[in-house]
Amino acid sequence: MLRSTVGMIAVLILVSGAEAVPLTVQVEGANPGQGTVLVGICTGSLDFGSCRYSQEVQPPAAEFQVLFPDVPEGSYAIAVFQDTNGNNDLDRDQRGLPLEPYGFSNGTGRTAPPSFEAARIAVTGSTLTRVRIARSPLAR
Repeated sequence: MLRSTVGMIAVLILVSGAEAVPLTVQVEGANPGQGTVLVGICTGSLDFGSCRYSQEVQPPAAEFQVLFPDVPEGSYAIAVFQDTNGNNDLDRDQRGLPLEPYGFSNGTGRTAPPSFEAARIAVTGSTLTRVRIARSPLAR
């Protein structure tokens, strides 16, 4: 019995993988009073559906921090947008271009379509990353 319990504990330790660490996202460029800001920590893709961790924040100021206290170490990309109409979706035009303020880690996506690889950050130990959201040139 003890042997199987020790074996199960060893398996759980191996399966849990990387250590969980705090990740802080410094959001810059928000418009307080213009809707909530959604912050996603994504794996493999920049779609919000692939964001394993996310938070919705009413921005207290143009700049604020969002803390994710227990993110496993690894590679991620950060996607942020301000939901100005409250529908919990990044609105896009017929070509797929954003109509609401948005931003990605490493400043990617401002002059060309964003890619996960360009937005990739390494989370090792306590990490702070900045994301600047900016009004879309197509905003209504």
